[in-house]
Amino acid sequence: MLRYAPRLIAAGSAPAGSLIEPLIVDPPRSPLGEHELIPQVAWMVEREGGFVHVLEAERDLLEVMRGSAELTKLDGTLTNESLDDLPGVHIATVGEYAAELFLDSDHLAAVHQILGHKVYLAAAPRRGRFLIGGVGAGIEGMRAFVERARREHQDAPTGERISPVSLLVRDATPTAVVGELQLTALAHAAR
Repeated sequence: MLRYAPRLIAAGSAPAGSLIEPLIVDPPRSPLGEHELIPQVAWMVEREGGFVHVLEAERDLLEVMRGSAELTKLDGTLTNESLDDLPGVHIATVGEYAAELFLDSDHLAAVHQILGHKVYLAAAPRRGRFLIGGVGAGIEGMRAFVERARREHQDAPTGERISPVSLLVRDATPTAVVGELQLTALAHAAR
């Protein structure tokens, strides 16, 4: 049996002809263009001991790939750390495939329960890193989270970078980008 894995990648970084899916289908447009920085989902298959891109021409095998990806269980060594330097409740999950927790709706639903909010922020700034943040600390907590995600992306080696943007997760699904423009609008609306 072939081992398949969906991997988060920086938008537009896959070789031509690769099987790519959007993380968010038709995301709301942002005047600053942040929607173009949303990670994409690239399908990978293990060949000769390493994972390589699946070709778009193999899209008809996608359901088989999804089933095999469930069985592959690529990484069992995820760990969590509290980001105590940010206001509110913020957690980083670390491990080779941590960023791919964005693709696990069961995990995203559990985060809703843990944080106790209908929505929260999430980011995959680099390979092996998944950040989540409660919105209980208000605009300043959200702003600190957004800045943290950007900084971690910028500080990562180029080949490990995924995305500098923070995404709003609602109903266990990433739905929109949250950036400075959105935070400023929220701050004005709260006055």
